[in-house]
Amino acid sequence: MKYDYDERIIKSALNSIQTPEYDIVSEVEKGIQKRSPAWNFKRYASVGLAVCLCFILTIGAMAATIPRFKNLLPMVGSDFMLLLQPIEIACEDNGIKMEVVGAMNDDEMAVIYITMQDLVGDRIDKTLDIYNYRLAGTHIATCQMVHFDETTKTATLRMQANGGKKLNGKKVRFQIDSFLSNLLEFDNIETDIDLSDIKKTGNSQTIPLDTKAGFSGGGGGGLFEKLQSQGEIRILAPDQKQITLPQIDFAYISNVGLVDGRLHVQTKWIGDGIDDHGDIYLVDSEGNAIYTDVANIYFGIDKSGRSKYGRDYIEYIFDVSNLDLDDLRLMGNFVSHGNYIKGNWKATFKIQSVGGELQTNCDIKCDTLNINNVKVSPLGVTLAGRGGFNKSATVPVSVKMADGSTREMGPGICYSDSGKTKLKYISALPLDISKIESIVINGTGINFN
Repeated sequence: MKYDYDERIIKSALNSIQTPEYDIVSEVEKGIQKRSPAWNFKRYASVGLAVCLCFILTIGAMAATIPRFKNLLPMVGSDFMLLLQPIEIACEDNGIKMEVVGAMNDDEMAVIYITMQDLVGDRIDKTLDIYNYRLAGTHIATCQMVHFDETTKTATLRMQANGGKKLNGKKVRFQIDSFLSNLLEFDNIETDIDLSDIKKTGNSQTIPLDTKAGFSGGGGGGLFEKLQSQGEIRILAPDQKQITLPQIDFAYISNVGLVDGRLHVQTKWIGDGIDDHGDIYLVDSEGNAIYTDVANIYFGIDKSGRSKYGRDYIEYIFDVSNLDLDDLRLMGNFVSHGNYIKGNWKATFKIQSVGGELQTNCDIKCDTLNINNVKVSPLGVTLAGRGGFNKSATVPVSVKMADGSTREMGPGICYSDSGKTKLKYISALPLDISKIESIVINGTGINFN
């Protein structure tokens, strides 16, 4: 699957940001009067060298006079609008214009709003998915569409990057190398595999996949971690079957069987879509999804039939020890894209911090993580400490304000930074740090002097 756990958590946190409707011009003007803004396919490109022409648009004294910037108001709300720094740097390549409209950051996280518009065709649509992109100086990022204008065919996206250091006042470079569009989704596809026959056949022929030797292209699921700890995983012998799937021309089931009491379903991906992916799952006789321990393992096969690094195959493994296969069916959801567009869109600009932070030391143990520092900026809360942390675990965090109200933080984003483990929590609305009384971490209150 394309999105790993960190990216899904970041997307979930960003989705929590409120987006009320406002009168754009009047709200920005009122905000400015109160206070100033605070302180990563199939269409072929033309033959020849692609030229990326970048230019900086002149920014007036009042943000409300900048067309792209003021259009962000209904997407971010007036509170966050006052923290945003107008950027207005645009770049055009391959007939597509990318513009960095505004940005905000604290010392370790940046949020950037960009627009993408196709000036010559219809390669930008509401399913736009930025594929390869990066913000120099950071190492965890996600990019999410927040608005699509059907009239101008312009997509507005919000990119968040974590793991930066000393971003305030630095020149940073944002770059997009490729994107996907024309999303094709195929849901609830029947495999027509009789699991009763699989049950009668017994254990299937397998080959080893040694994850320690780097043969695997990756994996996921709770069961994958258990199998990985064994050092060697047995997967089905490849290409023993060719079970086609209705409507799907980019994948088929290349084998299915039982291995050590677990159900293995091996799929082979034959399309040339760079982000073709899917999911196989179990349902009962009434069509209800059955939840059990699963693993998804990506790998390739060399000419001699041995496993190697790659993503040509995905093997889905289900713990069916407490399930009756006679009562279950295999179904799948699959995704592809009609367009994979490459280009060279980049912008370099200086980014300014939203300003101000509270910081204090603490001593809180969560799971195997010892949290020894908490930092609060207008954008959210950062916990730092030593030790490991189970990414599926949660550490509830809330902010108590001086007026007695409480702000619950969204899901935390976990990453490593210089030997420390950090959890970053994004606030749904900006935090006025002058009015913060305390932070509550997993039930323990931390006061700021």
